[in-house]
Amino acid sequence: MNEVYYISMNIDDTMSQIELNKAIIQRYFEAYNNKNEAIFDDIISPDYIDHGNNGKGIAGAKNDLKNSLDKFEDINYIIEAMIASAAYPDLVGTYWKGSLTPNATTSETLKSSKIISYRGMSIYRIQNGKMVEMWHVIEGWPLELIPGE
Repeated sequence: MNEVYYISMNIDDTMSQIELNKAIIQRYFEAYNNKNEAIFDDIISPDYIDHGNNGKGIAGAKNDLKNSLDKFEDINYIIEAMIASAAYPDLVGTYWKGSLTPNATTSETLKSSKIISYRGMSIYRIQNGKMVEMWHVIEGWPLELIPGE
């Protein structure tokens, strides 16, 4: 009987951790939607690595947001699905869609397209209540905006 109680406590703890990790990812998207880099101080680890943008640490995450705000207006992200499991409680996966409008400093080609819509899948690794790694695949992002293109 004690073993069953012990196992159920671990499941409850794992489920609580999964929900906390999902909330961290919700806040990550909130930072972009609300143009609020201060959120990153609460949710990004100093050791954070963005494997898609080569961003590192809190400063790297803030720099990515700043670069986006310098180039685009009306940034909006919607999480369409979020997945986490007890088998890998430190990982959260998202399927999301985004839209943005190039601002006046962006190229003529992009300004003529007005709203850019795209989708992506991202996997986040959370450790001790902070994002430590992110991987993503993006579909529909204009080639003109890919670094090095």
